[in-house]
Amino acid sequence: MWIFEQSLPIIIMAVIGGAILAGTMLQTGKQLFLYLLIGWIAICALLLALEYSIVTDGERIEAVIYRIAEALEANDAEGVKSYISSDAPQLKAEAERQMAYVQIESVKLKRNLEVTINPGSTPIIGVAKLNVKMMGHLKNNQEWNGDFATFMVLTFQQDPDGEWRVIGYQFFDPRGEQAGEITPPISAVILPGF
Repeated sequence: MWIFEQSLPIIIMAVIGGAILAGTMLQTGKQLFLYLLIGWIAICALLLALEYSIVTDGERIEAVIYRIAEALEANDAEGVKSYISSDAPQLKAEAERQMAYVQIESVKLKRNLEVTINPGSTPIIGVAKLNVKMMGHLKNNQEWNGDFATFMVLTFQQDPDGEWRVIGYQFFDPRGEQAGEITPPISAVILPGF
């Protein structure tokens, strides 16, 4: 439910409603509006407490994305593979192969993260879209060195243990999906040798 995804809508409702009730109380001088204002503040505080205590699937996927970024930055291939579903063994193998060739220095996730859940599918599928900027170099210091900016689409599934894991990904031009899919520079360097 949208109200439990972020606290900002609750805060905006609280401020607007509180301002209206406070203004009405000052205009009319009636004590009734003071009690309504106190009740409004209590309701909004309860909604904020609920929002913080309820963790939605979208928030779980967002947390997984940040943990993947931390594992990438730590160059922890096993950590990265732990967030890939066992239903995608080729993806695990690809991650292990690519992590063996690169030294990642930093991973920056931009604020445009958007998560959608398809609860009608079995297993449940989630799609996350965001801009990512990675900096690093090849471990053997050949050919590719620098940064890679991309608009990334990650597809997740909820595994039987309840955890969200990656089952697919796509790289797009940093301007978004409409700008077209791209090949990461690491693929261009290591794939010809296989």
